[in-house]
Amino acid sequence: MRRLQRASILRLYFIKLFLPGLAASLGLFALILELVDLFGNLWRYLAQDAPFLSILKVIALYLPTALSNSLPIALLFAAAYSLAALYAGNELTVIFGSGVSLASLTFPVFIIAALLCVGSFLFDDGVVLKTIKAKNELSRSLLKQGDSMSNPDVTVISRDGEVVYRAQFYDDAGRSLSGVTVVERDASGAPVARTDAAIARWDGSRWVFGTVRRFVRVEDGSWTEVSFGSWSSDRLDERPDAFRSLNRDLEELSSSELGVYVKFLRRAGLPYAGALAERHKRFSFAFTPLIVVLLAGSSGCRFRKNVLLASLLTSLVAATMYYVAQMVSMLLAKTGAIDPIVGAWTPLIVFSAAGILLFRTART
Repeated sequence: MRRLQRASILRLYFIKLFLPGLAASLGLFALILELVDLFGNLWRYLAQDAPFLSILKVIALYLPTALSNSLPIALLFAAAYSLAALYAGNELTVIFGSGVSLASLTFPVFIIAALLCVGSFLFDDGVVLKTIKAKNELSRSLLKQGDSMSNPDVTVISRDGEVVYRAQFYDDAGRSLSGVTVVERDASGAPVARTDAAIARWDGSRWVFGTVRRFVRVEDGSWTEVSFGSWSSDRLDERPDAFRSLNRDLEELSSSELGVYVKFLRRAGLPYAGALAERHKRFSFAFTPLIVVLLAGSSGCRFRKNVLLASLLTSLVAATMYYVAQMVSMLLAKTGAIDPIVGAWTPLIVFSAAGILLFRTART
């Protein structure tokens, strides 16, 4: 009973040291990110005579993103600093001598990190994505930058490859296609009909083509030609979203929206590896608080000289390696060199295993 009470008291003591460090680190790194974003665009705001209150609104809208991006590194510094401070003051030696292990002492920090994994994922999906999208829209408005979804020279494959649309230009504002050619194919991929039209407009459920020449293959293999002033078919119902420019900012889409987007790209026969990798990264990156705490805990009591500086530098190097590995694997996944799921989850698995190994071999 006394041992359990002693362990509880020491854990509470460690938490009281850890939480102020976490709050201070989170505030500092969020401020740094805010200043980097502000000064990166400040001269553009001034050149466009952007109102001061609008600039303040941009800063406020970026705050959730800054806090989210700062959380992992703040956890890293808070955990490494807390353990190193205890070690530097010989308090960690006394704690270990009292029968409280490193795992037992840091257990509450891992609980906090696990809760932050869930909380940060929900916060990112519910708050950060909305505010960063609003921030980007306001910033583009202040800088007078357009964001058109119209698309020149567009090709879309629909109905599992049975219908292929080809248009010279898609006008997103008017939801219309210009210079349209639609090829319909059978199950073997052989063409059965071709429709050429000067223009096509979306009526809410299907495309209505104007100035049409339609070629249809008959049973004997020959082709017939028919012209129409206006023509439509329930089969040609691919939604206008499919023709929009694909230069979408995936970081502005929630995980559920990314899932829908991946399904659309697959159905349209378009490259989807980048979007799929980004979706899986949302889930794997949510575990980052646990990874950085594990890395910080495994290095917090390994040094005998310059403990504080050495622990912080080692933790920072390990976390940097994790971020670099994640960026490289995501780049390979998005280019199709490796499977998107492998690219998103491999760094997490590798560094989790390395962190657990280092933690188990740490001085305790």
